[in-house]
Amino acid sequence: MSEAVDGGAPEVTCPTCATTLVHVTTEISSGAFRTQAASMTQMPIHYYDCPSCQSCWKLGTRLLPDPIRQILRG
Repeated sequence: MSEAVDGGAPEVTCPTCATTLVHVTTEISSGAFRTQAASMTQMPIHYYDCPSCQSCWKLGTRLLPDPIRQILRG
């Protein structure tokens, strides 16, 4: 990770093909999938697309594949 782009989203490279990822959006969330999530610590979750290998990624505390966005794109 390096410099921030798009209002705070860090610039990251794709772990699959090493291409710089394109920032899509940022949401403030705890990242949890349960009703107590609102009371948990909130943080920015950055979403990215890879223009080279066409994969989707999300970055909260670490960069992870985003299978839900991948399915929606397909």
